[in-house]
Amino acid sequence: MKIYFIRHGETLWNTMKIFQGTSNSPLTEKGKNQAIKLGKRLKDIPFSNFYSSPMGRTIETSNLVLNGRDIKIEFLDEFKEISVGKMEGVKREVFEKTYPKQYHDFFFNPGEYDPTKYDGETYENLIKRVEKGLKKITVKHNDNEIVAVVSHGVTLKAVFKIINNLSFEELGDCPVPKNTSLSIVDYKDGKYTVELFSDTSHLDGCE
Repeated sequence: MKIYFIRHGETLWNTMKIFQGTSNSPLTEKGKNQAIKLGKRLKDIPFSNFYSSPMGRTIETSNLVLNGRDIKIEFLDEFKEISVGKMEGVKREVFEKTYPKQYHDFFFNPGEYDPTKYDGETYENLIKRVEKGLKKITVKHNDNEIVAVVSHGVTLKAVFKIINNLSFEELGDCPVPKNTSLSIVDYKDGKYTVELFSDTSHLDGCE
């Protein structure tokens, strides 16, 4: 089977460098246009199922990508963004000043990231739930099917940690997939093969 992993379009909080997590921020006009362009790129792909995180920004992206196609969006909680607890809605500079070690570890040292002071979610728990989400999809579909998963930046980093069997040290070096980027993974005989990662060629350089 083929899995098309998609990150949501640019949001208002993305532009303001505010942590979103499980809180929500609407797509900007640029974010909407990004999703529309991706939809045009994917208009002829015969998706058997279209999965999305149940967040407003991923639902909006999903609807714009599908553009009225007769495909039901199915919501999977396992692909929500990582929660950063009380730091949601907070600007990066404030987060960094208040919790400098946690801020650094969040981006560069996930194995030691400890968000308990602000009731956040650990990378370990994120990875466990993403594994459950991947299992739900891979056991449900056969080799000939194509599905889409619309998710979030850090959650997609966790997805590719699992798929590429990376250590936490290697995860810290991984880039966050770009807004409306497309990553394509082939799954067969219990093995994942990454065919494309964080591709935004549909944006014509206007990211």
